[in-house]
Amino acid sequence: MATYILPKFGEIRFSCPHCGALAHQYWGATMVKWLKKDASPARWGIDELKKVYEEQKELDPKERFSDFEKLPEYIEAASGKIMASRHREDPYSHLIYQLDVSKCDSCEEIALWMGDKMVFPAVGPSVFANQDMSRDVRKLYDEAGAVFSTSPRSAAAMLRLALQVLLKELGGKGTNINDDIDYLSDNGLSPQLVKVMHSLRIIGNESVHPGQISVDDDPSIAEAMFRLINEVIEQLVTRPREQEELWLMLPENKRKPVEKKINKTEK
Repeated sequence: MATYILPKFGEIRFSCPHCGALAHQYWGATMVKWLKKDASPARWGIDELKKVYEEQKELDPKERFSDFEKLPEYIEAASGKIMASRHREDPYSHLIYQLDVSKCDSCEEIALWMGDKMVFPAVGPSVFANQDMSRDVRKLYDEAGAVFSTSPRSAAAMLRLALQVLLKELGGKGTNINDDIDYLSDNGLSPQLVKVMHSLRIIGNESVHPGQISVDDDPSIAEAMFRLINEVIEQLVTRPREQEELWLMLPENKRKPVEKKINKTEK
């Protein structure tokens, strides 16, 4: 298991709250560029920005508007991503005290710090999302992390929903979590992982309905759920991907005889 170092204000090396890598961190102060009186921040829709970008690309460079080079990051930011601009703007900016930024040298994502507390990204227990976690599952996982400290019960409910989304991605119908687990079990899922999935399901269910399990009384239950959903992804997504990548590294003339034998056996 990779070494984990808790993110801490002012430190130049810790485990990134985005990618989990133990990496060098660059620090920066935050600056504000005030708008004109009575002006307010603009928020453009991502589809509209993409349309403008495609239209501008067709024009002669001399005819493009001045912010053309910034459009790709405007589009990225319009998706809701909190990020640092790649373009420098110094004039008329003012320092914001007690609000700082760290940037990971590995993934280049940023974290925001208010005083000495990291306020973005909101993370739960020291369990980073598996890199193979899909965007939809990751969104729910991060939401669970954001509320874990104040409501472990809410975190457990969100992780149960994250499991349901994951099961659909793995071949389930997505309408009944119990049926989806049974489907994977019937198709070779190990008994141990079946137990893990049912644990996530049952704890998640009892977090929203009165039952014998009180997640708020024992937050370690919800904390374990973060680890378990990562374990499911590790075994069902990451390992098969790594195995396939290793196989494809072999020369084709070495793979074909083996694949031929496998196909005969399957028939």
